[in-house]
This record gives sequence, C-alpha cells and structure tokens, in this order.
Amino acid sequence: MKVGIIGLGIMGSAYAKNLLDAGVCVAGADPAILSREQLEVAGGMSHLSAGPWLIDCDLVIISVASTKVLATVSKELGEILNPGQVVMETGTFAMVDKLAAKAAVEVDGAVLLDTPVSGTGKQAATADLVIMASGPSHAIAHAKPYMEYLSHTIIEAGDFGAGSKLKYIANHAVALHNCAAAETLHYADSLGVDRNLVYHMLSKGAGQSKMLDLRMPLMISGSYTPATAHMEMFQKDLSIIGADIRNQGITTPMFDAVSSLYDKGWSLVSKDSDTASVFEVYRYIDGKV
Repeated sequence: MKVGIIGLGIMGSAYAKNLLDAGVCVAGADPAILSREQLEVAGGMSHLSAGPWLIDCDLVIISVASTKVLATVSKELGEILNPGQVVMETGTFAMVDKLAAKAAVEVDGAVLLDTPVSGTGKQAATADLVIMASGPSHAIAHAKPYMEYLSHTIIEAGDFGAGSKLKYIANHAVALHNCAAAETLHYADSLGVDRNLVYHMLSKGAGQSKMLDLRMPLMISGSYTPATAHMEMFQKDLSIIGADIRNQGITTPMFDAVSSLYDKGWSLVSKDSDTASVFEVYRYIDGKV
C-alpha cells in the first residue's frame, strides 16, 4: 500500500504520520524544505512537487489551503495519473473551485473525491477527525481503508460536493461555538471567577462543547501559537460560508455577529495565531488589552 500526499502542512503532515504509523508507505510533496525533511524523518519519501512518482500510489491525498494551489495541483494530477486512480481532496473550498478541481483531475479518467475533514491540526495528529466523503461509491470504498487511519468517523455524504456542504455546516457551528467559549470566559473574568475553575465546570456540565474543550485552555493561557487552526485559514473558510449563506438567501444573525468579531480579530492578532485568539477581541473592546 502506498499513499501520495500533496501538501505537508499541519494537516498533510498529520495524515502522513498516521499512515506511516499504520504501516502504509507514504510519499509526499511540498515546496517547504522543513516539511519535506519532517516527512523523511518520519519514514516517508519526499518530493518537491507532483510528478510521475504518483502513478505508483494506491491513493492520492490533496491537502492544500490555497485556491490557486488547488487549481495548479489538480491540473498536474490530471496530466499525471492513470485512469481509475483515486484522489481525495480534503480542503475547504467554494463549490465552484471543487468542481473545477474535479474537472481537471478527471480529464484522463482519474477520480476525485470531495472529502473535507472536521477537526483541528491537533485532532488530526491523533486521527481524531470526521471525514465527510462524497463522490462515486466505488471510489469511496477504495479510499475508506486509508481514511480509517486518519479519522474516528467517516460519513458517506452522497454525490460529489455533498461533503463540502456538510463541512460548511460544521465550520458554521465551529465559528459560533468558538466565540461562545470566548464570550463566556470574558463574562467569567468580569465576575472575578478563577478561569481554570470555570473551564472545569463548563467542560463537565451542560455548557460543554468540543470547541470549548479545545480552545478555552488556549484562551486562558493566552498562548495562540503554534496554532491548531490559523486565523488566516479560518478567514478563508468564513468567507466561503458567508458567500454560500448569501446564495441561499437565509437569515443568520448569529453568524453575522460572529463574523464581525473575527473581522476585528484579523486586525488585532497575527494571521498565524490560533482561532482561539478571537478571545482577545472581547478584551480589546472592553479595554482589557
């Protein structure tokens, strides 16, 4: 078994390590020297970019953050891969970009699956992800044994694009829950209650959420790097969700309020900060920083 991974950032490198730990041969490509060195140290084979080496792969995974890079990689894969080879695209992109990638990859008969994931980089490192797989059932069946090394849950969503729709919904919820955790901690600070005590109570009570568990400790410590999910990445994701919501013509006052908080956060914190740093927006507005 051999898997090729294009993009060895936070998520791609986690995929590589989990596959290697499971005994799967991994080859990966990334322009960053450090990313390639880390893959080699973990036991994989590194390349600068996509190439003929991908033909020998039983599965190819795309893990890139930029629409421009996705378009480039998809075109390259379409020119390289053999008919029937299966590719998983794991990122969060607008549907028009996903469909363009599908057309490019499948030009000579390869198959692209839309398989975005729900979870942070920290969760990816421990295979604590949900994969929302959409596309031809036979291609999902082919990729599923590998997906199982990367996640705790695989949802077969339906036709290509259904996975992305689920991801938009997931990230909508993440955005709201993250700000709910920040606002709750800010309220606790105003009452002078010990932060760790507040976190312990919330994580065990009715107010618990996955985002609270993951992000409130970062808010408490004020330690936002290295990020489990970058503010820059989430800015892209919220833009995609916001555009899709407008296309649906629905009312989302909570999302609108949360989006304005993130808008302020991008002017206050560095782009490589964890999204938990939205907590600093509350502190800034009330003059606490």
